[in-house]
Amino acid sequence: MNKIINALLVILITVSLTNMSCIGENIDPNPTFSPPPPTLSQNIWADANLNITIELPMNFAILNGEVNGPGRNGANIKWEKINGPASYLLVSPNSVKTKVTNLEKGIYTFKLSATNSALAVTDTMTLIVQDPTSANKQIFFWNLNWSCPLECGIHIEDALSYLPPNSPFTLFLRREFSSVWDLIVPASSSSTARFVYSVSGDQIMIFDTSSIESSDHPEIKIVF
Repeated sequence: MNKIINALLVILITVSLTNMSCIGENIDPNPTFSPPPPTLSQNIWADANLNITIELPMNFAILNGEVNGPGRNGANIKWEKINGPASYLLVSPNSVKTKVTNLEKGIYTFKLSATNSALAVTDTMTLIVQDPTSANKQIFFWNLNWSCPLECGIHIEDALSYLPPNSPFTLFLRREFSSVWDLIVPASSSSTARFVYSVSGDQIMIFDTSSIESSDHPEIKIVF
């Protein structure tokens, strides 16, 4: 009887030692710890904003992005080309707004990055450089978003920076999935037109005086 008890004790001790050894093998001697998730005060968002089409011989464009959120102060900003022809020059790649020059025919994709101590966020825009399609000079801003707090509007920053000073111009709007270009008239010249615009500095502000659905993503054309 004592022999049986002793044998059982030997088995129990052996199993216990084996389990302890296995537990020890699963312990990482050099554990790594994930950093804590960013706080709300570190959140940032990047917006590369407008997609643009220019026509040769124009060979420059203005990239005017946005970085928002409580963590934007002190964030590192960077524009870079991620696709497209080899010829280009970003004048101020570390600013949210930069001019890009030396463009040639083709489709460019530019990425805006914003990085703070906790987050790195990006957004992209497309810039198309094409052959002339008209005797007039034209610039296109496409896949735009309506902002509708009161009346629906679209703001195009730096739109008049593409034009020679004091150049006359005409604006047109084409609704998404439409082939028709609607004339946009100065807001001061009409009280009945559906699409009107006003100018502030180099910015053009376009408004729809009807109850358009904000899900529409129109294209704006400047002819000069």
